[in-house]
Amino acid sequence: MVASRRYTAAIASVIAAALGLAACSAAAPPQTPSPAVTALPTPSASTTAPADSEITVTWLAVAGAKGATGTTVISRRQPGSPGDFRVEFSENEVGGIGSQSQAGAWNAAIISTLLLGLPLEGEFRFATDGRIDGPSAGALTTAGLIALARGDAFAEHVTMTGTINATGTIGPVGGIPEKVAAAAEEGFTKVLIPLGQRMTPNHEGELVDVIRAGDRDGVEVIEVGDIYEAYSHLTGANIDVPGVSRDPRLDAASYDKVKPQTDAALARYASANSGFQRLPKDLQAIFDQAGLIGYVDGYATKAADLQRQGLQAGAYDLAAQAAALLEAVVATGEMVVPLYTQGLDGLDVLFSQALDSSTAEKEFFAFLDRLSTYTPKTVADAEGLVNAYAGAFDAYSLLTFSQQAIETVKKRYETNDYASMEEFFDSLLIPVMWSQLSRSQLESSAATFEVGRDNPGAAFADEIDLAQVGNFFRRGADANLTAFTENVVAPLADQYGASTDQMLARLANVDIAVAAAITQQQVQPAIADYIGEGKPNASYATLGYGLNNYVRNQSLVDKYYNNARLDENLNVVGVQYDAVLGRALDLGKQQLADEVGRLRTGGTEPVLSVAGYEVAGLLRNGNVLDQFQAITLYNGGFLTTRTLSYLAGQPEGAIK
Repeated sequence: MVASRRYTAAIASVIAAALGLAACSAAAPPQTPSPAVTALPTPSASTTAPADSEITVTWLAVAGAKGATGTTVISRRQPGSPGDFRVEFSENEVGGIGSQSQAGAWNAAIISTLLLGLPLEGEFRFATDGRIDGPSAGALTTAGLIALARGDAFAEHVTMTGTINATGTIGPVGGIPEKVAAAAEEGFTKVLIPLGQRMTPNHEGELVDVIRAGDRDGVEVIEVGDIYEAYSHLTGANIDVPGVSRDPRLDAASYDKVKPQTDAALARYASANSGFQRLPKDLQAIFDQAGLIGYVDGYATKAADLQRQGLQAGAYDLAAQAAALLEAVVATGEMVVPLYTQGLDGLDVLFSQALDSSTAEKEFFAFLDRLSTYTPKTVADAEGLVNAYAGAFDAYSLLTFSQQAIETVKKRYETNDYASMEEFFDSLLIPVMWSQLSRSQLESSAATFEVGRDNPGAAFADEIDLAQVGNFFRRGADANLTAFTENVVAPLADQYGASTDQMLARLANVDIAVAAAITQQQVQPAIADYIGEGKPNASYATLGYGLNNYVRNQSLVDKYYNNARLDENLNVVGVQYDAVLGRALDLGKQQLADEVGRLRTGGTEPVLSVAGYEVAGLLRNGNVLDQFQAITLYNGGFLTTRTLSYLAGQPEGAIK
């Protein structure tokens, strides 16, 4: 078997994508009408339990070549039953609130609740006149919901456009020249736009300086990077920006506990490296020429370097990634060996081995059984258990996805549906490698469980429904997957002349996070049936599923929607707005450091979140894929630690 240039490139893309899963755990698409908001709210009573309240907002949208406006009444009331979280939509036109806008409203409701530190419950209603679709009201809707809780009023002639992410950064949108013009026609005097979008194309593709254009129309256009900056313009009131906290480091006891796990992960890596050296030299060369081995070696080297610097948590995280990935490479290589010894006659052996998932499935369900026997006593235990479930579900999803992909490759091969053997091998190698990675991922999840459990931690607050918290994040995950499909995948499908399902499959083959997102929805019912409602730790499993998928799915939106630059193979090769990326990194770091500090004040040592913080600090100085992964780690760590604070009854430090 001879590796082609395409073949080795495919392998290289796998390793870059695989790092994203192991750590968790294009031209801009065409724009659809999307809103911006202004409002005069009815003051509410309390940030801890907001009274029933509503706000009428006026949004800006783009419809074809022109800007447009409409109104939405947003209300929030106490839930009918404790822990309930509902989002309702009312429209006066058939299809008046499109799926993209609905997903954005869900996200705004969830993010505002998290940023405010409110109980994860409430009933939200969005009543809209006219037709609207798109995600660009996210930041303004979030600000409006914060204003409802605080009792602040919006300035009468100020509006805004931009998406929102979990830590409060504002993301890029389209149609800004048209929106600014529509704002001017409606009498607005100030429009806030996402950072880095001063120069933005209009509907004809012409680059427009929207600040100068606004000046000509009597509108002050201001770039803002996050919800904290935007809120002061919108209301005249200030909300505290997360401070520059000291970098969190493990305490002495946690350091001593993590070090053996780091050493064990580095030993796993060394053992896998010995296995790699036993592969046929030609096969070694394929992986090496693709840059894959150098990439993994780099992670192991960085892990050892972090350990030398005393950054033990980050060292463990990187060492576990390096071990899992090299183990997958070696297992893949061993499976491919029959092609070297027997030629194409070895395919039967390869397919038979690759499609036999019985052992891997037994290992997965045995691990779930093991997790069900553990009794968490503190919120620190919850961090370890929730992350273990999340890692296990990722492993099972990856196994399921790879089995489906290998079966498809086998059928295509048997029907002579490949143009060349190179195309066939390209299609085969990636899912085979992912199948092997799933087993390594499960082993790493078991090690993560040991690292995350039995650390110092605060007691659980009374009357916390863990399953409700998990469903809170699951709803957000579903909303973000819808947003990703509608806002990213569908426009790409139109651009490439493919169906949405075909484009999802193409993206899944280059981004392992996409594969995990779409597959985990498929396998979730089977997993839920096995764990069973009311069985030991079922609620932790629900929380692990919900939180992990919420972080991943929102990260997909943040990465691909209006910022990522894609090559012809759909690989991310750059960004359109460096300022947006930089602000997301900075605010994410601040948010996570503050939340870790808050947990420690309450007696909780969030070891796994500190690990993510240390790794993100390293990745933020890498290439664009590393930087996006750093943002995911910051966002995931922030949401995890904020959730732990909620479970411990420590909401202090949220927006007040």
